[in-house]
Amino acid sequence: MKLKTILAVAVVALSSAACSENEKQPAVADIAGSYEGYTLAGCAYFQNTCTAGETVVVTENTDGTARVTFTSDSWGEFTIPVAQMSVNGGTYTLTGSGQTKMGMGGNVSSYDCTYTAVIHSCEKAQMQFKVAGVMGGLTLDFTTGEAPADMLLAGTYKGYTDADCTYFQNRYTDDESLNVTANGDGTLAVLFESAAWGTFKVDKATVRKNGDNYVHGRRDGVAGHGRQRKGLCLYHDRREQRCKGRLLHRIQRACRNGRTYRHAAAGQGSRHRRVIT
Repeated sequence: MKLKTILAVAVVALSSAACSENEKQPAVADIAGSYEGYTLAGCAYFQNTCTAGETVVVTENTDGTARVTFTSDSWGEFTIPVAQMSVNGGTYTLTGSGQTKMGMGGNVSSYDCTYTAVIHSCEKAQMQFKVAGVMGGLTLDFTTGEAPADMLLAGTYKGYTDADCTYFQNRYTDDESLNVTANGDGTLAVLFESAAWGTFKVDKATVRKNGDNYVHGRRDGVAGHGRQRKGLCLYHDRREQRCKGRLLHRIQRACRNGRTYRHAAAGQGSRHRRVIT
């Protein structure tokens, strides 16, 4: 009787071991693929410079480790030849080091970089590239998904204004600049300082995406209230865009199609054309 019991227990143990061996073990192949998202860049000279339309590619090496490549028009080429993977509760973590090639005007240099990633799926992942030898230490935080509009639009826009009122039309002023800052709550702070028109400030302006463009406020006007220091106002009545003194000073007209500001945030120059209608 005891012998039969021992044999039965042995059979159960062997069966359990066989089942465990047949269970699928986590592998880099589970997370291999292209990750679409955006980056936030920071260094000693600037913070939270947002770049949309970025892609990071993860592939599996023959030894079971991961290979990571990231090519960015703004930040260069990153290659992590070997990244180690660990798994905890369905969350994958990658760590590794490699090289990046970046430069300006055809002068490209190679720098050491490190890489970490926390991956839940191809649609939900956060990755970080660090380059200690560039700009006092450059950090690129990559996140899957669409870039937040407030972070993407933050920066300094240089261009011109077109002013209309009862007494004149199409009065253009060159060499103007508009500073847009993300508040961190999805809204934007807008500051316009002009030698011709004074200083305009809006603490909270909302923004929405319309196709490839970004529009401030509602369809029928601009959402937000501002202050002006020369007796004029920039952000208008909800019912009609009417400024005190009947001056319609509309910066957004200078930003419509064909009349665009070019983004001049540090690290990007004027390569990225972002239209605000």
